[in-house]
Amino acid sequence: MLEAGDVDDHSQAAALERYFSLLQAHPEWFENHNGGIELLTGVNEIRAAQNAVREVRAARGLDISDLRVGVLASDPFMTVLREAVRFPDGSLGLYNRIVELRCVAVLPLLDGKPVMIRIFRHGLRNWSLEFPRGGCDRGEPPEDAARRELREEIGAEVQELLPLGEFTPGGSSLSIRADLYAAHIDRTGAPDRADGIETIEIIPVAKIEALIQSSQIIDGFTLGLFLRARLAGVV
Repeated sequence: MLEAGDVDDHSQAAALERYFSLLQAHPEWFENHNGGIELLTGVNEIRAAQNAVREVRAARGLDISDLRVGVLASDPFMTVLREAVRFPDGSLGLYNRIVELRCVAVLPLLDGKPVMIRIFRHGLRNWSLEFPRGGCDRGEPPEDAARRELREEIGAEVQELLPLGEFTPGGSSLSIRADLYAAHIDRTGAPDRADGIETIEIIPVAKIEALIQSSQIIDGFTLGLFLRARLAGVV
């Protein structure tokens, strides 16, 4: 049985059992690339990585109570993993990773003017001014997801959808990729209160730039989407 600090063996075994099930179900999540950070999936390799981390953390006076490897948490939208790895210099370690469904982010244009939402973000515990975004349902084409998100969040129907490429907010521990779009829409409706949206706001491009410069817009998806739209000459 693998050791994991003060975490009981049953908890470690359950996390690892779910991890091995994911290895079988989604091998694309666990690909190794030459010269990169290598995932270790053998039981002895995992134990060695745990022991290496335990020694380093103990020497630094850091917490060693939870060194589980495997699936730490999951729901239909997100899976939180802790994985045993070998770094390019040969050292062993543990690395957390969050695997999420693919998502879309959309810059709506009403009569040529960008439409934004003011939404409460649980992670920030604060309000955020953003362009609409959301996850794709399993098997849902991103174009359909973009249209659905605008319909749900701002009550708009898409007249024309313009693809703007891909974006990731940070690949260190986040797997999420977003398909970016601009969309000409016919109208705006009521904000989706259930999703935490307070207002729908039509904001001129110059004001958006000022809000970005003053750090009143800080959402990574929104910043990436706005840049791609500017580079494409859409706004």
